[in-house]
Amino acid sequence: MEGLSWLKKQSGARVVVYVDIHPQRTVSWRVPRDAELRIGEGRVWLTRHQESYDYFLMPGDVVRLSRGERVWISADGEHKVEVSLTSYRKPVQRWFTRWLIPNAI
Repeated sequence: MEGLSWLKKQSGARVVVYVDIHPQRTVSWRVPRDAELRIGEGRVWLTRHQESYDYFLMPGDVVRLSRGERVWISADGEHKVEVSLTSYRKPVQRWFTRWLIPNAI
């Protein structure tokens, strides 16, 4: 597993969002930027918009998600599950900082 190396190359500040998914509930969202979905505890059922099959993920599993992708996640069991979504903010371009604050840098 490469970890986040492919994602770190794209950016600056790391952003991690933790989500608890309760049994018999489905969470859906469109991914705003490239990210990694990491399963914290419990078994998760993941559906991706453009794929014809689903994923059943276990604790510690990691899935790469692409910007703009729509996903559906639900707990596969009777207990809530914790997942995290890790992405990186794009750094402010140096030329933009110079324009915004002329004496900076």
